[in-house]
Amino acid sequence: MARLFLPSQRAPSFSIGIGQTAHVCVYANQRWNDSGINIVSGQIYNFIAPTGETWIGSGRICGADGYPSDLLMRPWEAFRRAPEAKWLQLVGTIGRSRKTRIVVGSKLTDFLPPFPGRLYFFANDLPWMYWNNEGMLAVRVKRIQ
Repeated sequence: MARLFLPSQRAPSFSIGIGQTAHVCVYANQRWNDSGINIVSGQIYNFIAPTGETWIGSGRICGADGYPSDLLMRPWEAFRRAPEAKWLQLVGTIGRSRKTRIVVGSKLTDFLPPFPGRLYFFANDLPWMYWNNEGMLAVRVKRIQ
């Protein structure tokens, strides 16, 4: 069963059964995109952002794998919400905490959560720069075990 949530909807809380896929709209201009999915430790998940889907940050078009810094952007890398990830790379968290971040990009397979919680996503950027981002990715979250 696939579920798709639009920005006007508040994502209801649910868990995914084995073999089920949920489609989650992740907006580049939102600091926290609530998937509505409660992930459970001991269960394994795959995350996929389809090839060809793009979003824009600071006028640069990219997909879920983001883009590297140019010379002028390098000094700002440490201030990104996930410094280890590229600009606008898709990142997930368990709960609304950057301490539990998961660098997803266009594909992350066999993710085994260390603890249960609500799944959130964001485009990696400086915390105060979401105003200049646009676009959306329809991320697929599939429970495989």
